[in-house]
Amino acid sequence: MSSPSALFEELLESSLNSDAPPKKISISSYKTTSSYTTAGAEYPFHPGNPYVPPPMPPQIPDVFRSYPVLRDTYQTKSQKDQDQTVSEVLPHITKRGNALPALKREKHIAFLESGLDEEQLPDYMVSLDASRPWIVYWCLTGLSLLGVDISRYRNKVISTFTPIQNATGGFGGGHGQMSHLAGTYAAVLSLASVGGSALSLVNRISMLKWLHSIKNPNGSFKVCIGGETDVRGIYCALTVISLLRLPTDNGLLKKTTEYLISCQTYEGGFAATPGGNEAHGGYTFCALAALAILYPPEKLKELIDMDALLRWMSARQYGPEGGLSGRTNKLVDGCYSTWIGGCWPLLEAALGCETGSLWNREGLVRYIMAATQNDKGGLRDKPSKNSDFYHTNYVLLGLSGTQHRHWYEADEETKEWEEGLPPMAPFGWKVEETTPGVTGWETWPDSRWGDSKTDRVEAAHPVFNIKHEMVEEARNWAESFL
Repeated sequence: MSSPSALFEELLESSLNSDAPPKKISISSYKTTSSYTTAGAEYPFHPGNPYVPPPMPPQIPDVFRSYPVLRDTYQTKSQKDQDQTVSEVLPHITKRGNALPALKREKHIAFLESGLDEEQLPDYMVSLDASRPWIVYWCLTGLSLLGVDISRYRNKVISTFTPIQNATGGFGGGHGQMSHLAGTYAAVLSLASVGGSALSLVNRISMLKWLHSIKNPNGSFKVCIGGETDVRGIYCALTVISLLRLPTDNGLLKKTTEYLISCQTYEGGFAATPGGNEAHGGYTFCALAALAILYPPEKLKELIDMDALLRWMSARQYGPEGGLSGRTNKLVDGCYSTWIGGCWPLLEAALGCETGSLWNREGLVRYIMAATQNDKGGLRDKPSKNSDFYHTNYVLLGLSGTQHRHWYEADEETKEWEEGLPPMAPFGWKVEETTPGVTGWETWPDSRWGDSKTDRVEAAHPVFNIKHEMVEEARNWAESFL
């Protein structure tokens, strides 16, 4: 493998020992570990002009390589934590010649596959016994985004979920556990992801009865019998209702819209419940996605305070890290690549943004690629944290969001929800590949500086967070029930 210094020596020897014209060598004709080579570029050298500079790495924008100009001089614990996080992240996102590392695809695949092999799961995972459907969903979705055909897991997924589906409806988190909306959501998405006849496992009749039993008069849903109530439960319930095409008569969704919009806070984001709770990225995504299941995105402008939401959302991306935070005065975290990053397609469609972007895709790309990848496989919150299945999935979903543009096309079916009918609005989303416009690497993720290797991942549905074709297959499967 040649290096720039070896190339220099070759050119010098050629020029000194030959009467031939100065030799030109294409940089693309040799391999280098340096990240600043450019396909097709030529670097001429002649001893008469020894000051021709070597190729240099693309300039990193100032916002991603230095502390903010305006900083609070009053030192609080949160300010010190923020400074510590910046100090932790900066060396990764400003590393000379490697500020945008390649996607460690094969290592991430091996990491996620280990989560679907009970013999490879570490002992500490016993603490997540009530999260079995989540582990399956996280690993399957991450693998599918990385291009793995997960249909080979179909039989295993069906056998895993068969004993945790309760006769009273819904799925528990594990064997012998009561049904819970979070686990049911993850189970239904997992079954939809592996395709084929997997969704036929779901008992739609008992599922509908169970959903009615946990519906509250104020429009919300309890996450389980006797459990708590928040917008997360509504989003999970609406996902199950729409993918299974369940009827919504007898008041199943009565006052649900009113409850959702009442959770928007004075900050602009959404809280878990109405009445003074703090705006949070996860609850904001759940609220917006739930509304996007009930209505086409342009309806959002009529339902919520869009200006306040945009203001709060814009404040969730930090420099120099480029990553996203979930709350005011909180640190960046890789998982908010989905919970905050996933809100932007919904908002851009609501506002009719056909080109460009309302947020900085480049910043999130730099944070994900440089700061969240574990060299051993998997993705993480930030460099000081370990990778796990949860963060691996939601960071990859966020990476997918930077590489794709979504828009909405309404038709006779994908219209506003009507009483008694299953919601159809989420089936009107379209997607196309895009490039995030990373400074110096404008062709990323489709090529890496003269190499044919790609860092592109698959597109995910902006509401359901599984691949578009999986959503469409589930929609076609459910047609027979209408």
